[in-house]
Amino acid sequence: MKWKLFAALSIAAPMIAALSACGGGNGSSSSPPLVEAALCPTSLDYNTVYTGGGGDGELVKLQLDTAKMTWQITYVESPIPQTTGTVTPTRKGQVATGTLTAETGLPTAKLNQCAFRLNGASLDPNRPARVFIGEGVAGGTIPGAEIAYKGSGGIGVVPDTTFPYYPFIGFSAIETNLANVAGTYSQLGYHQVPSQNFQPAAVDAKITINANGTWTECDNTGVNAGKCQQPGTNFAQSADGSGAFETDHFQGQVKPTLVTTEPAGKGFMIVGKLRGQLVPVLVRTGVAYPQVGVDPQSGATGPVADDESGISVLAPQTAIAQGSQNGEYIGVDSQFDYRTLALEGTQATLLDPFNASQAALATALDLNFTQTVPGTVTTTHVGASTGSTPTGKMIFTGGVFGYLDMTTPSDPYFTAGAFVQ
Repeated sequence: MKWKLFAALSIAAPMIAALSACGGGNGSSSSPPLVEAALCPTSLDYNTVYTGGGGDGELVKLQLDTAKMTWQITYVESPIPQTTGTVTPTRKGQVATGTLTAETGLPTAKLNQCAFRLNGASLDPNRPARVFIGEGVAGGTIPGAEIAYKGSGGIGVVPDTTFPYYPFIGFSAIETNLANVAGTYSQLGYHQVPSQNFQPAAVDAKITINANGTWTECDNTGVNAGKCQQPGTNFAQSADGSGAFETDHFQGQVKPTLVTTEPAGKGFMIVGKLRGQLVPVLVRTGVAYPQVGVDPQSGATGPVADDESGISVLAPQTAIAQGSQNGEYIGVDSQFDYRTLALEGTQATLLDPFNASQAALATALDLNFTQTVPGTVTTTHVGASTGSTPTGKMIFTGGVFGYLDMTTPSDPYFTAGAFVQ
């Protein structure tokens, strides 16, 4: 079936070949130079703030200064411990800084001009943290962490695990009026539960949000599969001043390790404004507090281990036309790898953007735009053992896509990315 993969790879040609030249001409001295549209702002400073979510369940503000070549990240909300071997306090309220290096490893100068390495943000020197800038959106990675905890009374043990970085997507403009967000959405995402050996959990649901903050989630997977309920308090502006909408006592997709009454995790929904559309991103920020009493950071009453954390993308349940989402997107997946999605018609290929021509690093997909659920495109692996059975779902809004694949239900795959061109 290798020929099928190489055939599917051909749709990535716009990124590998057609974008490979800046300027141009056909040999005629009278031809004017080709002027390409910019993919990102020509310069940035800290006055531009990208508010978004991390794959680790963090609510983050990212700032870049492309003149001074520095970066700054503020952890507004976080489940990630400050210190390895503990679970509290978390990185909430901390600020991380470092220097930028312009990227050189992408196929074209045009793409490299919009990509930067966040020096000092990765815990693995062989896997640099990178951020990709678009018009109004920033995606890539934020600083990682080494997490470990011996547990309390044998409960809440977290195996020593190092994450070089965490996936991130954020927006320079966000919607803060919930009435404008009201609607019905498909939700796709990925969570992990550190105290359950980092068990992964898929997020696949329908969410209806009302202007008064009430909302309903109908889950297709997880412990609440088949149920429709409001799994947290009403959405309201978060008191942290981030502009995100907060829901407390937010149920997860997995049974919590330890809760005495209500779920302790929180949800933070950042609603980006991008390409004339809204892009809701919902992170679940888990909580772990081993002591008796109230956690001063989360407000949860301990002991508690409700540490399921992660990220999901919402897109309106509105039918989308085949061909309307064609192009290249870039982001990071649940395996912590950088990924480009090259989409053309009913074919798509997930590629390593730094090794775009290597077929062994690519995944070819067939897309079905029939849409039993409006706005949700089903996907099938090209030439896979699953045959014609769709194992994936893909949603789009504002030039952002979310893709969940359940080929292996115990090990779901998720990636999200933003439109490049």
